[in-house]
Amino acid sequence: MATDLQGLLLVGFWVVSVQVLNLSEAQEFSVSVRENVAVGETIFSLPGTRSGQEAELPCAKMEGDPYGRFNVKENCTVVVANPLDWSVQPVYLLNIRSGVGNTTVKVELTDVEGYPPVYNETCETPVNPDRETGDFMYSFDVAWEVVTVYGDILSGRTFPDFSPNTQWQPWQLQTDNSNCNIHVVGYTDHIDNLVALQDLWNNDIQQFTCTADDKTPKLFVNLYSLKFGESSALDRLAMHVPESIVKNTNLNFIIMISLSFPTTEARLYRCEIPHFHIPVKPQQIVNIEYLDIQIKPTGCPQEKYGFLCDKTCICKNGARCHGFNGACKCPPGWKGVACDIPKQDVSITTTPSDPRHIYISANLTFHCKAHHVDVTYMSVRYPNATEDISVGLTKIDVVVPNIQPTNSGPYSCQVRDTRGNTLNTTFVLNVTNCAPDRKGAGCEEVCDCLQGASCDRWAGCVCPPGWTGTRCQTKCLNGTYGKDCARNCSCQNGASCSSSDGRCGCTDGWYGRDCSKPCLNGRFGQGCHGVCGCKNNATCSNVDGSCACVTPWTGRNCDQWQTSRDESLITNLVILPSLVFLFAIGTAILYKTGSLSRSAPDAGEEEKILLELRRMEQDLAQSLQPGWLVRWEKKARHLTPGPLIGLGISGLVRKAQLRTPEGELAVAAKTVRVEDSQSYRDFYREAAILVAVHQQRNGDCRDSNIVRLVGLITKSTEKYILLEYAPKGDLLYFLRQKVDIDEAGLLGSLLGYAVDIARALQELGRLRIAHRDVAARNVLITADGVAKLSDFGLARDVYTSTQYVRRDTPGVDELLPLKWMALESIETGEYTCQSDVWSFGVLLWEIATLGKDPCYDGRAQLSFLQMVGILRQGKRLEMPEGCPEDMYGLMRSCWRDVPDTRPTPEGLEERLLQLRRALALPQQDVIEMGTVV
Repeated sequence: MATDLQGLLLVGFWVVSVQVLNLSEAQEFSVSVRENVAVGETIFSLPGTRSGQEAELPCAKMEGDPYGRFNVKENCTVVVANPLDWSVQPVYLLNIRSGVGNTTVKVELTDVEGYPPVYNETCETPVNPDRETGDFMYSFDVAWEVVTVYGDILSGRTFPDFSPNTQWQPWQLQTDNSNCNIHVVGYTDHIDNLVALQDLWNNDIQQFTCTADDKTPKLFVNLYSLKFGESSALDRLAMHVPESIVKNTNLNFIIMISLSFPTTEARLYRCEIPHFHIPVKPQQIVNIEYLDIQIKPTGCPQEKYGFLCDKTCICKNGARCHGFNGACKCPPGWKGVACDIPKQDVSITTTPSDPRHIYISANLTFHCKAHHVDVTYMSVRYPNATEDISVGLTKIDVVVPNIQPTNSGPYSCQVRDTRGNTLNTTFVLNVTNCAPDRKGAGCEEVCDCLQGASCDRWAGCVCPPGWTGTRCQTKCLNGTYGKDCARNCSCQNGASCSSSDGRCGCTDGWYGRDCSKPCLNGRFGQGCHGVCGCKNNATCSNVDGSCACVTPWTGRNCDQWQTSRDESLITNLVILPSLVFLFAIGTAILYKTGSLSRSAPDAGEEEKILLELRRMEQDLAQSLQPGWLVRWEKKARHLTPGPLIGLGISGLVRKAQLRTPEGELAVAAKTVRVEDSQSYRDFYREAAILVAVHQQRNGDCRDSNIVRLVGLITKSTEKYILLEYAPKGDLLYFLRQKVDIDEAGLLGSLLGYAVDIARALQELGRLRIAHRDVAARNVLITADGVAKLSDFGLARDVYTSTQYVRRDTPGVDELLPLKWMALESIETGEYTCQSDVWSFGVLLWEIATLGKDPCYDGRAQLSFLQMVGILRQGKRLEMPEGCPEDMYGLMRSCWRDVPDTRPTPEGLEERLLQLRRALALPQQDVIEMGTVV
């Protein structure tokens, strides 16, 4: 009996042991998950269990997830606990214990295009605590004017309602991208709206475009028909709305509003809508005369984002949440899509943190801090090469009292951890601003600006649109508007013009965007609401409704018969034929004597060119004095073209001899090679810029750093711009002849050339003209060794394809110097004096590398989209070997994202001269002269 019991116990023990051994066997699984999977979603369930069902043995997460991205429930399902980010960690090995057994789950994330969104500062919106969920992130001011079949002019301003309780529903509102693109999509079943949309479709009006004054990306309104539309159009629509909507045949029409809004300032779009007829009760609209849409970023409340401020931010640890797309701008020491993953890091921040508040004579504090690092020692290195070292601390605060331009330069923070690793970062201080309301070289002058204008150190008061004057005390003169009152109003017939945005206020009897159209159909007065009482084919004044009668009718309304002829009428009828006869005789005599046969001066060509210049560049057109083209005209027979010295697709340059009263003069003659409108626009733009520079200097350009204009030849078949001849060629060729570079080489000539070009940019800045292509290839070296800026557009395609890239925009065929262009110029096509400063920074890089071709992120060839992506990530050209840190710091300051924070041309000259003086001193002297902060 005892033996049997012992046997049963042995068998039972063996069975339990086998079960335990089976449970202890490791199981391995693999699962693929998109990185944008929603928090709370289940990504894995242990086989044998179903969702909501209790497992036989509860599960508990063990390891493989140090930052808490996942949770394991008791029923052995794995759910996402916090946002995932493929770029931070693409693979997780989760070890899960179930009873005494282990399960390994390999979670592989897949990269999702466009996720996570990028924090794009060009469309950053403010934080607005006064807003509420459901409010628009932007404010819309829509001004419109329509003409009815009765001749009434109806106008007004509206605020569009995208809420679901309107006649349009449901609206699909999309800003979940990094490209500042907005898509608003909606449909309607309201009968009046359907009739209007059907009429638009029948009139083949399926899209209209709205354009801003600065020609930035446009606003498009597209009409899609789900019944009659082409499949290609519906495919484009499907990119922005659910498939169920596109395939819903019960819907008739869908409207989509699309725009890119890469700005943080208000923008006015003017829409061009073809004529059509829309029956709208109780009026019938014959035409929409104009539609203007002003959009202004207003922002969302804290922790909210999106078009309707209805989405909740996921940003942690004080990260800034982008109001447009919810992207998180992580503070130092954090990473991940939600900035909730610790990151070993070292940072330098300043108090004050806003660069606009860092000015001469202010106190500045640098904060050097280590994040999530076991620090052995920390050091702060100053621009004068001295440094402070602390042991065991994780933060050092350095106070710089009464900062001056001499304090500018790189401040570096370095940390060594307990494992011997080194982390470092650098902050480049560029002290160029004066204290608020101060200006001048020594910040000794007071601005005292009005109208809320800001004070610039060199320019003084920077007036808001609509104001000018040294203190912004003067409203724009009648007929001008905008920033610096530089734009000309188009308002006609006595209409008032808004000095801020140029909108017209029509006088009685006129309508239209520029008030150029008289009232229709016997209407008159304000808004054409008056009804004329004229009869018997009389003409009605559109202004006051007075009648111009036709004989023999008279009276106020031309309804009275005139029984006798007026004596004055008979006299006029007798005298008129005599006057005509005398005029004919006089004309014949003048023609015979040749007075009329002689040709008058050809002012038409100049006016035509000036009109085109106004369209392209208003500031340039305004700086030209009447007769500018004629004054520089030379005779074609006095020019003897010589050898070719430059050749492009559309332009060429020859060395030539020009016969002058003083004798033969060697010149560089630039001409158009391909006869198309773009080539001639470039030709006359370059000619106009050079004439404007010479006018500014009253014709004396001996000391100018812009290439000297000798003359123009525009009356012959082949047109020429005649320039001074530079025998030493361009700076790029000059640089590439050198074998190596050292500080002595920089001091001798190269930095001197950079100073020359900074002065050239100052000249263009005073005229408010952008060069658009500042590069070493466009700098000429004269016989006297002076650098002069040249090539304002005609010969820009002379060089290799690595220097000029064809814009990858459909319908646009344009070669552009991509690797020299400022970020805003690439994104929006906007060129300013500040974008020239960016290009100047690349020119400095060319000098430091002896003419190497710029290379970003290790790639020689880049598309426009690739370049924007690289620059938006903060990547810039790397510091050239042997380049002084101060010089590279100056380059980096030219490449700042925000144009207004870049140095001015005057500041560039000052910094370059300081750099030359510093390099001229022995390094030991520099250290001894520097003050330890």
